[in-house]
Amino acid sequence: MSGKTLRILCVDDNPLVVDALSLKLKLLGGFEWLEPVSDAQELSEQVVRQRPDIVLLDLDMPGRDPIDALAELGSRCPATRVVIFSGHTRPDLIERAVDAGAWGFVSKHAGVETIVSALRRVAAGEFLLGPP
Repeated sequence: MSGKTLRILCVDDNPLVVDALSLKLKLLGGFEWLEPVSDAQELSEQVVRQRPDIVLLDLDMPGRDPIDALAELGSRCPATRVVIFSGHTRPDLIERAVDAGAWGFVSKHAGVETIVSALRRVAAGEFLLGPP
């Protein structure tokens, strides 16, 4: 996928995080920031509608359990890769997410270079846990 513009769908209820990451990725180029979603309720429908290459999925949001939504997404849209994008680094949550189909994990506290590297590496087919 190198050279290809990566379509990113962010699912996070914190607009400050979403806006900051959106601005950074737009400035870097090589990314298309899709319409963000603030909860996991309609994750599968949004993926079908927006057709991202990668979903950045927060684990701590009100409403539907994001890991349940991730599991459903895997059965409906198996080609979509999901990277957990969270401030929570508890091993049990990460393990549940991987079991549900996540391709990787990146901390919200990581620098933008780490996040960008994670997105590109997962897009290239690499499974990633932790800093790249």
